[in-house]
Amino acid sequence: MQQDGTMDEPGPGRRFGQFTVVAELASGGMGRVYLARSPGGRTVAVKTLLAEDASGAVASADRRRFAREVALAQRVKGVFTASVVDADARAPMPWMATEYIAAPSLRDLVERCGTLDGPALHWVAAGVAEALVSVHAAGLVHRDVKPSNVLLPVEGPRVIDFGISQASDVTRTHAVLGTVAYAAPEQARGEVTTPASDVFSLGATLFFLAVGRAPYRDGGSGPALEQLVRAAHGDLDVTGLPPGLESLVLPCLALDPADRPTPARLLESCAARLGDRPDARGGADWLSPGWVSAIERHRERRTREVEEARQRFDPAAPTGPVSLPGRTSRLPPPPAGPGDVSGPPGVPWLRTARGRLWGVAGLLAVVAAAGLAVLRPWESGGPTVAAPDKPMEIYPVEQSAQGICPSAGVLETRVPEGRSFTADDRQSCVTISTEGSMKISALKAVRAVDNASTGQGWIVEMAFKPEDATRFAELSGRVAALDAPRNQLAIVQGDRLLSAPAVMDRLTDGRMQIAGGLNQWQAEQLASALGAR
Repeated sequence: MQQDGTMDEPGPGRRFGQFTVVAELASGGMGRVYLARSPGGRTVAVKTLLAEDASGAVASADRRRFAREVALAQRVKGVFTASVVDADARAPMPWMATEYIAAPSLRDLVERCGTLDGPALHWVAAGVAEALVSVHAAGLVHRDVKPSNVLLPVEGPRVIDFGISQASDVTRTHAVLGTVAYAAPEQARGEVTTPASDVFSLGATLFFLAVGRAPYRDGGSGPALEQLVRAAHGDLDVTGLPPGLESLVLPCLALDPADRPTPARLLESCAARLGDRPDARGGADWLSPGWVSAIERHRERRTREVEEARQRFDPAAPTGPVSLPGRTSRLPPPPAGPGDVSGPPGVPWLRTARGRLWGVAGLLAVVAAAGLAVLRPWESGGPTVAAPDKPMEIYPVEQSAQGICPSAGVLETRVPEGRSFTADDRQSCVTISTEGSMKISALKAVRAVDNASTGQGWIVEMAFKPEDATRFAELSGRVAALDAPRNQLAIVQGDRLLSAPAVMDRLTDGRMQIAGGLNQWQAEQLASALGAR
């Protein structure tokens, strides 16, 4: 607590019970999520409740809601859920520690790797059904089963986020609605939710895995009110579902809750199907190589980031298992100053020594440590090379649109296979041209710099190697003369779109500064992704 009675903002070293904070993972809504470790080295995710009232204290109503969430989550025990490790809802800053699972969500995997086939879908369905058996056995209804709330390590799916769960023995109407595109019709109408409502959401999630969209008409897109009306009326569009999967998915999507199978019945049905391969074990045996590779890359990256954070905070501390952090918030826009040229409101932007760029995509969805040391590689006096984990590729942009890229849809023309990229913040999609692109295996140097004196927060400075600087100058000059959106350059790393800035001038000095109201943590993580070590 501070002297004025308000709560200090947690940072590395802050303790919640026996857990010591290593880094902030995510912030949004009413809480923050921190990476923390126990005295024995176990890694956990600590969710906290933010202060709401004018005095800086947690409002009593918010505290009661948080205590209820903790109590409900503690009731769930099952191998396919993320269990609560410890909690204190009465603390000055209420907190809850859960398992930290280093795995991508089903939504992330479909967007990056495509849909699932029949055997893989049955394997995922069996794991989620078993999780729901555990949830319902605890007397709960999850009420927000959806692709982003199911993580997928190779051992099997994990259902997370019990923030709007409800005790099934409580009769309640006008209940809090989960994501409309995956909500059962009775839930959308504000009627009592039951375990059958979770089964509908599971069916909608399985449909997404098989087809690449939600099962409601228009794929659950459009204004929120239209989505709610479609869901309330059960306006389904199940075209595109492979015939071999209809017997698994369609019964879950029955409009009458009484016609839906129970999770136990689903589990039994899936087990019979999976029994055809008695020697198969985890995801490596059931999933496609692309999915397995994406899961392993995610786990390795998250594990490395956690270990780097831990070593910077306490090099002598013991290590422990790690899991997935929560989603980070979108990067904030820079404050406008005299003469500033920036992009659309709420969108990060880039500035160079000669020209100004604004990014239509989020710079980077970062999930690692706060409080890392400032990186100034070229101030050491010796040669430096900033080598990212994967080469960066810079492409001219052909098309740009808001939202995620459709798997087989239309921007202005049909999206070419392998040439569309969704930004990590899911706010934009670009289609690239391979003509005139360039690959950069290493930058000359990268550093994160505190630029607070200009009112811009932290920035990331990039210096190109001489041979790349010449090529980049040619590429930037060529696209700067084009009309939007073809005056953009997509900066891609593997299957990730880091940024898609619009180039306003030829960049000839071999340097580029990336800004956008970044805080220290965000800037240092972006620098790390670009190769700073």
